[in-house]
Amino acid sequence: MSIQINTFPQGQQLSDGELVQVQVAQSGRLVFKDAYFHELQDGDKYIIPDQVEMPLASDTEILDFIIRGKVKWLISDESWCEGVLVYDAEDTVNDLANVHVLPADFSQKNINGAFREAMTEAINNQEL
Repeated sequence: MSIQINTFPQGQQLSDGELVQVQVAQSGRLVFKDAYFHELQDGDKYIIPDQVEMPLASDTEILDFIIRGKVKWLISDESWCEGVLVYDAEDTVNDLANVHVLPADFSQKNINGAFREAMTEAINNQEL
């Protein structure tokens, strides 16, 4: 297996929020550290890690999470929260998950999917 090393800006172009690993010198050794694509500077060498998508939580996992945790959620089409927001009932400052849904896509099917995505993210964040 070979790893493709890119050099910024000639290498593969990604969106600003994409995570890459940039080569840096640390204690006299070259290592790769996490960085966002928009943080790269001319000449930086970087690799694009494989993106692994976590499987969505099952109905049972979501129900267990709701029952055992003190979790609340908000489904809203207001401009400050378009989609599904999941938060800890005892810590309303830090969101556990937030999945945006565009107003044009605010259908029951899309909200159900966003709810499952948000709960999956919250479950995964709690397990870390």
